Amino acid sequence: MLQKYILITILAAAGLWGCNKDSLDASITVDSNFQAGGGNGWTAGFSGYAATADSSQLDTVAATALLPRGLDTTQYGYRILSRYSKGNMFSYLKKRVTGFTPNKSYEMTLQVDLATRYSASSIVDKVTFKAGVSTIEPLTTKLTSGIYAFNLDKGTGSQSGKDVLLIGSIASSNPDSQYYTLKRYSNDGQPVTLTANNQGELWFYAGTDSDYKDTTIFYFDRIIARFKEL
Repeated sequence: MLQKYILITILAAAGLWGCNKDSLDASITVDSNFQAGGGNGWTAGFSGYAATADSSQLDTVAATALLPRGLDTTQYGYRILSRYSKGNMFSYLKKRVTGFTPNKSYEMTLQVDLATRYSASSIVDKVTFKAGVSTIEPLTTKLTSGIYAFNLDKGTGSQSGKDVLLIGSIASSNPDSQYYTLKRYSNDGQPVTLTANNQGELWFYAGTDSDYKDTTIFYFDRIIARFKEL
């Protein structure tokens, strides 16, 4: 259980954690690994469902939990369960990151490790991983049509929206659906440039966009964002 904490301690000692004041260019690393059952400031949300949906149509559960079979079951992740039998649902985590220079530009890379067990094409073709960053808070808002919608442009289904940075398949590398494997999504090698808002903050989100009508369960194992001030 202490493996990730040990790694964090080593990184901090090496000057690679947080703000590196010894570097000519200020750098920040935000590393969330959900150990000891902690959410690391991430909170869950769900969108896409009708306000009239009842428990026979809709089921959502979000909490930190020990990782499942196939992974290190002594370690924690953020577990997201969702089911919406009537249409598309977006299940996501979000986090506010502060401490940036207001209106300052940064070069950023993002990495998300998601645990999945789905390899059947009937499921994989209907569920897409998406993640993004924004200067405004990702929220679920109720529309006049009675639908609880996501307020950022994430796109629909497997299509990407303008607020999506990472997108990909949730297909597991293990054909045995009883066991989870980790999928890594990253723009490493292709950093993006973004600007903090007036409060010196940025908002992150990561989740699954699903048109699958039955239950899906995913675990977020680790989310890392690295910034270099420009």
